[in-house]
Amino acid sequence: MNSGTETLEMKFDPRTIEHLGIQMYSTLPPVLAELVSNAYDAEANNVKIHLFDDGEKKIIVEDDGHGMSFQEINSKFLLIGRNRRVAGESQKSENGKRFVIGKKGLGKLAFFGIAEHIRVETIKNFKRSIFEMDWGKIRQIIEPNNPYSPDLIVKEEKCDIEQGTKFILTQIKRKSEFSPEHLARSLAKSFQIFDEADFNVKIYHNSEVENIVVKNELKYTNINIAFEWNLPKDKALVTKDYLFADLITGKIISAKDTVSSDMRGVALFSRGKLVNNYNFLDVKSTSHGYSYITGWLNVDFIEEFERDVISTNRQSLNWELEETSELKLYLESVYRAFFNAQKEEKKLQKVKEVKKVTGIELELWLSGLPKHEAILARKISDSILNAEGINIEKAGELIKYTKDSFQFEAFKELVAELESVDIENSSVLLSIFREWEIIETKEMAKLATGRIQTIKTFERLIDENALEVKEIHPFFEKFPWILDPRINMFRHEVQYVKLLKENYKEEDLEEKNRRIDFLCTSVSNHRFVIEIKRPNHRITRKDIDQAKDYRSFIEERCENSPQSPSRVVAYIVGGYIGSDDRLTRDEVESMRQTDKVYVKTFSQLLTDAQNYHKEFLEKYEKLTEQNVRQVALQ
Repeated sequence: MNSGTETLEMKFDPRTIEHLGIQMYSTLPPVLAELVSNAYDAEANNVKIHLFDDGEKKIIVEDDGHGMSFQEINSKFLLIGRNRRVAGESQKSENGKRFVIGKKGLGKLAFFGIAEHIRVETIKNFKRSIFEMDWGKIRQIIEPNNPYSPDLIVKEEKCDIEQGTKFILTQIKRKSEFSPEHLARSLAKSFQIFDEADFNVKIYHNSEVENIVVKNELKYTNINIAFEWNLPKDKALVTKDYLFADLITGKIISAKDTVSSDMRGVALFSRGKLVNNYNFLDVKSTSHGYSYITGWLNVDFIEEFERDVISTNRQSLNWELEETSELKLYLESVYRAFFNAQKEEKKLQKVKEVKKVTGIELELWLSGLPKHEAILARKISDSILNAEGINIEKAGELIKYTKDSFQFEAFKELVAELESVDIENSSVLLSIFREWEIIETKEMAKLATGRIQTIKTFERLIDENALEVKEIHPFFEKFPWILDPRINMFRHEVQYVKLLKENYKEEDLEEKNRRIDFLCTSVSNHRFVIEIKRPNHRITRKDIDQAKDYRSFIEERCENSPQSPSRVVAYIVGGYIGSDDRLTRDEVESMRQTDKVYVKTFSQLLTDAQNYHKEFLEKYEKLTEQNVRQVALQ
């Protein structure tokens, strides 16, 4: 051991360590980040972090960087507040290999945020120096600028190792066990240097064998990317100009799931080290959609600003300076533009998925509505699609529910009242649909009550064997839902459109084809060819063949039409099929399986209509009972 005649000295006001060391570096990640930063600036290729907590807690950080001579320990390491990047000094590392990322000369105070005792072993040019610093002894200094002399253990003793530095932290204040995984992720969040080929950082926990390699991507572990921007390539989508826009590089991500709160926003890095933590600056990120956004941007050009714009703890830039105010405004415009772009992209994806789930062609439906109704319908459908808390299945369910409900004036009035309200929040949106459920069931009950009366009229026509053309045809023309719920504005938004003669010119049809009773259509792009007989008519194979002929004729005529139907279905309605007519029954079943021709009897239609509308009244009665109970409990 060689104590020598020279001593090591650190001059400072002890309160400096209190304010800049213990208070700023009270947790492990920022302390180790300072040591990693030192190793990087020392042109180290390898850094090993050893965490020991299976006995007395201890942390060892060693690197193979240049190390320090005895003179450099005094003039550089122990000098509090030394700015290594001031004018006159190179901003590059010793051999010009890297831009240095340490700057303010306060990192050596970080140790005392988590440990009481520090041992430093450093080697340069095959000469080792060892010294120790103790927080208890430092606190005994009374007068500011009185020097503190670390305990010098070894001074430039020759050894067989060329270079490197080892920090040993003991008397750890931390009570809980170390988490190497958490530490690796925290370090990855603080730097962009871990993917450089000549800089490797490994973390060991008690064992000397197993380790975690720190890589940049660790900070984005478990983030499933849905949409991303790469700058400066995507800066064209930002409307605001900025002098240094082309120098801003990095990536902004919109994830498929919400990101953790500590990663929410965009982090800024300069020369590979964090200078502004994850946030959206002053962008009002109250929308739930912002909780899906993260990313990083490199702003190395701030190092060329005349004034130092990086805060002491490197968690934020000084945004009050003239140099940074324009940068801030530009970044905020980037964040807003990205939010809107990813929001629109997610909406388009949801539209595609909703179509798969429900079969609804959203734009086709919206374009078919009157202008004012289309505005209201788009508002509520956009809100469903933009609500981050609603998955595809639920979105599809709500879109279909909206489409089915839009025939009701009460629903349209409810949506109109919400024009000035932000309803992208999923909880607000769902509450609106719960409110509508109450209104809807009342509307359903009104409709069902009216239709029950219609069904009774239908029953009378059957009993009286009403005339086909004078009575039965007008009835079906007015109430097509009796035949098929798909021709029903209430449940499937399908309306009875036009009679055959309104769709096809008389001269275009052969004489034998003029007797089709009805041609109906639906928004789902089905055509319904309907042939109706009298209530006591016996249905034969000849009737079925006639319906088949009508159906194939319409399908052929529409094949090359711009509005060609997706399917043409024929219905023949009559009184009954003879009990001994086996061939007719076989043909009925065969056509039903092809989904081309359906045979319905009047008694079947009556029973189906009664059952179909009975559920509406039952649902309303049940919901009414629930509401009465809820009111009673309030």
